[in-house]
Amino acid sequence: MSKSKLFVSRFAVLKSGGFVYDQKFHKGINIIRGDNTTGKSTVVDLLSYGLGSIITDWTEEQLICDSVILEVDLNGRIFCLDREIVETGQAKMKIFEGAFDDAIQAVEGWTIYSVKRSAERHSFSQHLFELLGLPRHKTDDASNLTLHQILRLMYVDQLSATTKLLKEDKAYDNASLRRAIGDYLLGIDDLEAHNLRQELISANKEFEKLNGELNAIYRLFGGEVTQINEQALNNEISQLGSEMERLKASKNDALKSANEDLTQAVVEKSEALQQEIDHLFLTRKELESEKSELVLELTDTELFLHSLADRKSALEQSNLTFSSLGGIDFEYCPSCFEPIVNNEHNGCSLCKTELPDNGRSVAYARMLNELNFQIRESGELVVQFRGEIDAINSRLPGIDRRLEETKFEYRELQVTSDAKDALIAEIASEMGFCKSQILALEDKREHVQKVESLRQDKELANKKIGEIQDRLDQVREAQAERYGYVYQSIEELAKYLLSQDGSYESAFDEVEEVGFDFAKDKMFVNGRSKFSASSMVVMKNSIRLAMFLHAVEDDDARLPNLMLLDNVEDKGMVDSRSQNFQRLIVSECQKLENDYQMIFTTSMIDPALNGSDFCVGPMYEKGMHTLEFS
Repeated sequence: MSKSKLFVSRFAVLKSGGFVYDQKFHKGINIIRGDNTTGKSTVVDLLSYGLGSIITDWTEEQLICDSVILEVDLNGRIFCLDREIVETGQAKMKIFEGAFDDAIQAVEGWTIYSVKRSAERHSFSQHLFELLGLPRHKTDDASNLTLHQILRLMYVDQLSATTKLLKEDKAYDNASLRRAIGDYLLGIDDLEAHNLRQELISANKEFEKLNGELNAIYRLFGGEVTQINEQALNNEISQLGSEMERLKASKNDALKSANEDLTQAVVEKSEALQQEIDHLFLTRKELESEKSELVLELTDTELFLHSLADRKSALEQSNLTFSSLGGIDFEYCPSCFEPIVNNEHNGCSLCKTELPDNGRSVAYARMLNELNFQIRESGELVVQFRGEIDAINSRLPGIDRRLEETKFEYRELQVTSDAKDALIAEIASEMGFCKSQILALEDKREHVQKVESLRQDKELANKKIGEIQDRLDQVREAQAERYGYVYQSIEELAKYLLSQDGSYESAFDEVEEVGFDFAKDKMFVNGRSKFSASSMVVMKNSIRLAMFLHAVEDDDARLPNLMLLDNVEDKGMVDSRSQNFQRLIVSECQKLENDYQMIFTTSMIDPALNGSDFCVGPMYEKGMHTLEFS
C-alpha cells in the first residue's frame, strides 16, 4: 500500500480579522518552547482542532478566537483547512486546494464539509481520509473511524491521565472503539474485525430479544411448547372441518326438499353477504395490482441502485487514474482526425475550455457527493417499497379468511329459510358451535404464526452469530502474524527508550517486558502499571513514541507520520530528565528514513536545542503568550 502522510506547513489562529498566532512548521522535529502558562498547550489543542478533533472544554483564550486555518501537505498535495471556533466543538470544516496565501485571499474554491455525513455530502473526515488514501470499511459508513478518533493516538495531551494509553474522550468511548483505533492505525485491521465485533454485539442482542419474545408467548400458552405450532393448529381445524361435513350431510338427509321461499329478511341478508363478497374480491384484486406495481418499482430502483454503485466505482477509478497518470493531451481530433493546434493556455487541450487549477478536484467532489446522495435516496426508496409490499402481504391472508367465512354464510342461507323441526335445529346449533371453534382457532393462527416466525428468526439469528464468530476467528487468524510483528517491534523500541531514561526509575534500567492494551486503555512495564508521577509520564511518552517510530518506517501502518506531543514534562519532572527525553526524541527521529513530522512542546528546553532549526516561533518568556491579543 502507499504510505499516507499528513504534515502541517503553517498554522494560524484568527480573531477579529487578524492573526493572533501565525507560524510555519516543517517536516521533521518542531519544538514549541516557553515558560509555563505562556499558552503552548493552547496552541497545540487548537492545532488538533484544526485537524478535526472535537473540543468542548475550551479555555477562555481559545473561546474568544474566531477560527483556525492550517496549510497541510496530504500525500504531496497542498490543502488549507479552516474551522470556526464554536462552543460545541462540532464546527464544519472548509477545505481549499492550494497554498495558505492563496486560500486567505480566495472567495471561491472552498468546499464546506460537516462533522457528520449528510445525504448531500461527505463528512470532512470521509473527504480527508480519501485524500490521504486511507481505506474505509467497504460496507458500513457507521463503522468507520473519524479524524477526531485517530487523533486520540496521534496526539499526547496534558489533560488525559498518565495511566491512559489514548487521549481521553468523555463523550463517546468504549473498548471496541479504542481497539479499532489502535489496530487500524498500526495496520493490523482495516476495520473488518471491528465491524464484525459490532455485528456480533448486534446479533447477540437480536437473539436475546427474540428469545425473550418466545418465552413470553410460551408463558401465555401455559408452557405447552409442543402444541404451539402450525401443524397442530391445522390438525385441530381439519378435525372440526370433518365434523362440519358430517353435520352438513346429516342436515341434507333431514331436509325433504329445498325450500326456495326465502323470507324478506333472509333475502336482505343474502344480498348484504353478496355485496360483501364482491367488495372483498375487489379489495383483494386492488391489493394484488398495487403489489405488482410496487414489485416493478422495487426492481427498477434496485437496478438503478446497482448502476449508481457502478458509476461511483468508475468515478473513483477515474480519479485514481488521473492522480497516478495525470491529464491526457490529444494530438489529433478524435472526430475528424485532423491535428490539434496546441495553443498555450490553462484549459482543455481538446475543447479549449478554460479550467481553474482546482477545477477537477472540485468537480470530482461535486460528482461524488451527487452520486452518494442518489445512492442514499434510492436505498431509502428500496426500504419503503419493501415495507409497502410486506404490508400488503400481511393484509391478504385476513381478506382471504373473511372471504371464505362470508361465502360459507351465503351458501348456508341458500339451503332453507322455513322453520325447521327439532332435529334440524339441533344440527344447525352443532354446526354453529363447530364454526365458532374454527373461527377461534383461526384467531389463534396469528399467535402461532408469530411463534413459528420467531422460532425461524431465532434459528437464523443463532446461525448468524455462528457465521460472524467464524468469520471473526478467520480474520483474527489472518491478522495474528501481523499483530505479533507490530507489537513485538513496538515493545522492543519502548524497552530501548525506557532504558535511556537515565536511571531515574530503577525498574526502567532492566525492562524485561513492555505491554499495552488499546481495549483496556492500559500500559505495563514488567507487569506494573503504576509508578511515580514523573515516571508515568516517561512510560507513557516512551510507549507512544515507540508506536510513532515504528509506524513511520512500516509501510503497512496507517498512522500518517505525524505526532503531537504536549506532555514530555509534567507531574514534578526535573529539567535534566525532560531534557534527556528531548534529546532522545531528536536522536531517534533523525534515524528515520521516511518523511515524518514531530511537534512537541517544552518549558524546559535543552540548551543544545534552544534556537536551533528545530524550534518554531520565539522562546516564550514569562509574561509572553503564544496568542497575541492586541
